[in-house]
Amino acid sequence: MEQIVKLNKRGMSLVEVMIALLVMLLVFFALMQTALVGIDSNMLNSLRSEAVNVAEMRMNEAGNEPFTGIVSDASSPSSDYDSSCNSGCNDCPSGFSTGKCRCRSVKSIPEFKFCSNLQCGELGGDNNCATNDADNRQITVSVGWKWKGNDYRHTITTIRKR
Repeated sequence: MEQIVKLNKRGMSLVEVMIALLVMLLVFFALMQTALVGIDSNMLNSLRSEAVNVAEMRMNEAGNEPFTGIVSDASSPSSDYDSSCNSGCNDCPSGFSTGKCRCRSVKSIPEFKFCSNLQCGELGGDNNCATNDADNRQITVSVGWKWKGNDYRHTITTIRKR
């Protein structure tokens, strides 16, 4: 009892090939979308990390000032920006009309602009270090940036004693 097996040597039809290509295309698009979300998330994390560095730098600048020399950016005569910035901070998020601009190279962006704002005030009182004689001051540094049309902000606060 020998069984004879007949092999179908016709191959695949054009419709089967087109359906297979369509399925592969859908899988490819899903993988590309996942990769783009991952890349965007990594870039946003890098920008946030650099904003933390800018905030720390501004806080260190304020810490190096004498206790009575700390002045809020709103009380400063004019805003200041990094000499590496070609045109200051004209693309800041809302709430950063005064302050300092810091340009940093972040991944593939050579001059990404971070806007920073320093506020100094009496602990539990007004927000003007220039007009009070308190023994404790609250220093707040906010750093803002725009990424893909969205506003982002990082804020740190410390208390300094006379």
